[in-house]
Amino acid sequence: MTNQTEETTTVQPTVDSVRDFWESHVNNEYYTRKARGSESYFDEIERRRYGWHYHLADYFARLQGSTGRLLEIGCGIGVDSIQLAKCGFDVTAVDLTETAIEVAREYAQLRGQNIDFQVGNSEKLNFDDQSFDAVYSFGVLHHTPDIDPAIAEVRRVLKPGGTADIMLYHKHSIVNFVHRTFNLPYESRKDHCPVVYTFTEGEARELFKHFSSVAIVADYPFTYGFRYFTFWVPVVLQKALGKHLGWHLMIRATR
Repeated sequence: MTNQTEETTTVQPTVDSVRDFWESHVNNEYYTRKARGSESYFDEIERRRYGWHYHLADYFARLQGSTGRLLEIGCGIGVDSIQLAKCGFDVTAVDLTETAIEVAREYAQLRGQNIDFQVGNSEKLNFDDQSFDAVYSFGVLHHTPDIDPAIAEVRRVLKPGGTADIMLYHKHSIVNFVHRTFNLPYESRKDHCPVVYTFTEGEARELFKHFSSVAIVADYPFTYGFRYFTFWVPVVLQKALGKHLGWHLMIRATR
């Protein structure tokens, strides 16, 4: 495995321990206190997620009119899955947790989108070779205990010439510096996720070395936890800072 940095844990993390964490920390729910599954719950999560993740709004705008089969790995409650389906993709989406998949199905039905949601493990995907034209995974694969086979699975299920858009956490970022300095949890206000890997650009390129081409840019210098500070930082300045010290490594790899 490449040289990743992992949060300190008292036991060796497993897929089961990661699953248990995310069953009790449903992703994106930190954006809202509305009742889970209500229309206002989904509305608030959408508004806040894409209000803060300016680079995702730009990304989905560029994908409008897309076609082909897309696999999302680690879909959570399906927030991005909905957007990808609206862009035109035939979306299949997997997540490690039953809870997230149940909520995602309700969400897609509410939004009128036909998405195939399944429980799945990124290290052992239950799909045939060369099944998809595209793969998408945003902020997920750095939480699986053994990321190398997960990246190999991304390549395996892609058709030749297919593209993978993957976000991994950036080691040389403002966010990582603050969290390491003060020993702050990354995915919760109180407790640590069992696995959180971070990568330099070089380490990320090594992960994708078996792809025919890899493009990597850094973006998004602050997280939602910095919101009281970032209220005062214009997006244009955030984008400029994100190119050098962004928390997200946005990776596009072509098989």
